[in-house]
Amino acid sequence: NAMVNNYSVSVTGGSAKTKYSIGGSYFTQDGIVGLEKANFNRLNGRVNLSTDMTDKFRLNSVFLYTNEQRSALPENGIGSVLYNTVNAFPTDPIRDANGNYTYLEEVSDIINPLAQMENSHNWANVNKFVGKEEIAYDFTDDLTFTNRFNYNFALVDVKAFSPLVWYGPGKSQNSAINEDLDPSTVEIAPGSFIDRGASVYEARSTYTDLNYESFLNHKITLNNIHTFKSTLGLSVFSRSGQQLGGTAFNIPNNSLDFADISANIAPGGYLNNVSSFQFQERLLSTFLRTEYKYTSKYILSGIIRRDGSSKFGPNNRYGIFPTLSGSWVVSEGDNYDFDNIEFLKVRASYGVSGNDQIPNFAYRALLDGEGVYVFDDIITQGVAIGRASNPDLKWETTRQTNLGLDMKLYKYWDVTLNLFMKNTRDLLFQPQVSGVLGTAGPGSSSPVINAGDISNQGIELEIKYGRDFGEYWNLNTGINLTTFKNEVLATPEGVDFLPGAAFGVGGSVATRFEKGHPIGYFIGYETDGIFQTQAEIDNAEVTQEGAKPGDLRYVDQNGDGKIDFSGDTDKKSLGSAIPALTAGYNLNLNYKNFDFSVNLFASIGQEIIRNYERQQPYANQLSYNINRWTGSGSSTEVPRLTTDLTRNTVFSDFYVEDGSFMRLRNIQLGYTFKGSALEKAKIRSARWYVSANNLLTIT
Repeated sequence: NAMVNNYSVSVTGGSAKTKYSIGGSYFTQDGIVGLEKANFNRLNGRVNLSTDMTDKFRLNSVFLYTNEQRSALPENGIGSVLYNTVNAFPTDPIRDANGNYTYLEEVSDIINPLAQMENSHNWANVNKFVGKEEIAYDFTDDLTFTNRFNYNFALVDVKAFSPLVWYGPGKSQNSAINEDLDPSTVEIAPGSFIDRGASVYEARSTYTDLNYESFLNHKITLNNIHTFKSTLGLSVFSRSGQQLGGTAFNIPNNSLDFADISANIAPGGYLNNVSSFQFQERLLSTFLRTEYKYTSKYILSGIIRRDGSSKFGPNNRYGIFPTLSGSWVVSEGDNYDFDNIEFLKVRASYGVSGNDQIPNFAYRALLDGEGVYVFDDIITQGVAIGRASNPDLKWETTRQTNLGLDMKLYKYWDVTLNLFMKNTRDLLFQPQVSGVLGTAGPGSSSPVINAGDISNQGIELEIKYGRDFGEYWNLNTGINLTTFKNEVLATPEGVDFLPGAAFGVGGSVATRFEKGHPIGYFIGYETDGIFQTQAEIDNAEVTQEGAKPGDLRYVDQNGDGKIDFSGDTDKKSLGSAIPALTAGYNLNLNYKNFDFSVNLFASIGQEIIRNYERQQPYANQLSYNINRWTGSGSSTEVPRLTTDLTRNTVFSDFYVEDGSFMRLRNIQLGYTFKGSALEKAKIRSARWYVSANNLLTIT
């Protein structure tokens, strides 16, 4: 049970020409796992100031300071605290008779999660300074100029202490190979660097974002019918960062109390594993936006922008991205005669956008790889080329078309319908490449390339209903639905597919990027029940190598009479993590001073992979194994449990589950107090409410 505390205060005021707002808040929360070991604290202060220097000249300033302090535990995936908790042998006690943590010796890669938490010491302290300075000048009522400067500075300090730890026999997480943790006598785990004792890592990083923007806005109205608006803009963005860190060893007494980078007392004394980085990236954008409006009936708008990114080489540094949109308010026409449709508007737009979210200098080959050389029979550490270069790297582009309809029906109903078609070309990613390219060495990697196209098509529908029922009742409710289809249109030239996420249970690859399928779709074997007897295996029309009674039976997809476990001929699509439909529902009901609200969300049609269980003796098993096969006729769905090598752990639809769910995100009931008693206390109103978040999830 982790408490959440949140406090905030704000003060606003000013005069006719100057207004200010000052506020601050404090938030703290322990982790639902580990409590103070996963604590988060945030303190911030904010100042907003706007002033009219003259009738034409305005100044706006915003300043925000934030301090964040957090401690963290290993999370997300194999080796995390929850991974060890879920898979730990459930009948083992947490501590033995002497009060020491138990070793969970039954499973080699699972350690006592309570011991893991006690020996995890990771902290971070972040100071952020965010601000905006803006000046605006009105040359005329129709011609204005805005100059804006945004800045963001962050100072990040991190610290991690790694004590000598013994988690039990055979544990890969051990940093010592017996229970004696006295640094003067402890035996050292092979391959580790614990001959230098317990260690502490400390680093300081600084990050700076600077953004300068200028806008010139012009407006012309002719005969109160034709309106032209234009904006000419310039934006310059720069982001830079640097870090210096190091690790000190032989922390005295294997103690957190002495865990400081200055406490390095190894013989001869050294600070090892010193590291640093430095980077800068820049983006230059210019754009022109023009809008034409005819009365309130027709609107036509166009934007063209030119973006240049330092992440691309001189060959393709700049990209041109146009957008065109228009709308027609049909209900404004003189001949419009639909009484039940009070408002009707149609919309259309087409636009191109760019993406440059790749590592800095990805188009160049940097000397950031690891090089090991032999000179005079002495191994020498050096550097080598890291990621392979690609000087022709260019912007990833997305072309999107939208068609829309807005209506107000029967006085109380609002309907919005959108159809969208979104195609992304020249995807930016790092493919697997042949070892002949020379990118398999330590610190090296394949180049970032442009290859592959994807398509997203879908429909969005939103329906709202709002009405006052007499003097006291008020109702507002609405539902929104989104459905879309995702498909890979092209893969890199000469490549049939790109492998994706690994299936940890069986050690195979479970997802793919392949033409004609959704991005990251699941591919594996289709099951057809359980082999019940040896006679059934012997008489089967399809040969399945190594099958025994109680094993999963797989479907022969290519009809050759055997199951191929070495290739893909008997694999098929097993679903996708992309939902077919998402939906939301909101209800707001008011009666006199009472208010009631509900928010629901549903995601339907996606699948998930059960990828967190361990098929090892004495590892905790999911409850479905209670109904496992134990003899002929005992189960037709869940295979036997065995320590033998089987094909039951290859990726198949047995490990794919329906991921559809509906969640009650929020429900709230409130009452607002008003009256003379409050007014005497200089209180305009007071509201009491009770709410629950994520109260119910149906899967």
